[in-house]
Order: sequence, then C-alpha cells, then structure tokens
Amino acid sequence: MTHKTLSQRFASAFAVLALLAFGAPSYAGMQSHAFATHRVVFQISNGSAQEQQLVLANAANVLKYFGPTKLQMEIVAFGPGMRLLLKNNVHSKMIQSLHAEGVEFAACHNTMMKLHLTKADLNPVAHVVPGGVIEIMRRESEGWNYIRP
Repeated sequence: MTHKTLSQRFASAFAVLALLAFGAPSYAGMQSHAFATHRVVFQISNGSAQEQQLVLANAANVLKYFGPTKLQMEIVAFGPGMRLLLKNNVHSKMIQSLHAEGVEFAACHNTMMKLHLTKADLNPVAHVVPGGVIEIMRRESEGWNYIRP
C-alpha cells in the first residue's frame, strides 16, 4: 500500500472542502434541480413558427403536470430551430415565463458559428452548448427522456 505525502493529503482535503463550500462545478449556467424526479430534453431543429409553438406548448404541459420542483427540463435548439432562441423571436415572453419556472434553453454553438450569431443575438436566458446533438446525447446518457415534438 502506498502512503500519501502530507502535501497530497492536504491537496485532497482542500479539494473536498472546496466542493463542500462552493458546490460541484455546474454546466454552462444550468440551474440546480436537487429534487427533480423527472428529466426531459426537448429538441427544436425546425424553424417553422408552428414547430416553435408546439415545442413550447409541450414543454408547458409537461411542466404543468409534474411541477417545477419535480422536473428538470432543457430545450435544445440547433439548425433552423435556432430561430426560437433569437432575442427578437415572437415567443420571447413564453420563453422567459418557462425559464422563470426552471426550464433551460440551450443554443448550439455549431449553428451559431454557421449563421454568424453571437451570444448577443440570443434571448438572454439561452446558454450556449458545444453542439445541439451533442447536448441531447449527453442528456440521454445521463438518463434524461428525449422528446422531439
């Protein structure tokens, strides 16, 4: 059995204390949902107004059914679906309302690069993820339910 040096023990203890004091690092602005028993990620990759309305209505219905304390939800926009998260989108008030209830909105960095968008072009509640599909895959690997309305 190997023995840790005093400095290794100190470093380990400091890391544990830092996690206890400041919490584990969070992912790109995500809110903590410690009591969530249901987790769902929605995809929006279609730019039509009808698809945007559908994903927001579905999200609102799921939120209403489970309640914000038992649910963690993220809507991931990529490709033409990125239109949903532009700051001048007609659904901005609905997005703000859902976000106030804990719904997160993820914008695909790959799409942003392709469309020459910056964070300033997005609804202020949106956070940027490396890729929309990658974010959905990450969420599914964590056991989240995947919905594409």
